[in-house]
Amino acid sequence: MNKKILYNYVPAIFWSALIFFLCFLPGSALPKEDWLDKIYFDKIVHAVLYFVLFFLILRIFTIKTSAAILTATALCIAQGIFIELVQGSTWIQHRSFDVWDIAANVFGVFIGIFLLLQKHKTI
Repeated sequence: MNKKILYNYVPAIFWSALIFFLCFLPGSALPKEDWLDKIYFDKIVHAVLYFVLFFLILRIFTIKTSAAILTATALCIAQGIFIELVQGSTWIQHRSFDVWDIAANVFGVFIGIFLLLQKHKTI
């Protein structure tokens, strides 16, 4: 198999799969700490997960065009919405749909876009 494909695709696929795994765990399997709720730790985790996913997907593209950025953004947002819809169904116990999780995911992606644009502005 082509080393470039492995080098570029596997990290994005692995990270995406990790997000699916973590988000599809039953809610009862997650640690429950009240102090973490007070600092919105869950939303910070969502933003960081999707920030990383954005850059790993973007890494697949050799040239960082606006189409590549748009594709990476769309894939991240689609995955986040899909996961929330599944969590809102009855398939996963003790999980629920949360629009603020989607907002945190999108925020993480937009921070990635902002940093990417800032980096390319200085070059």
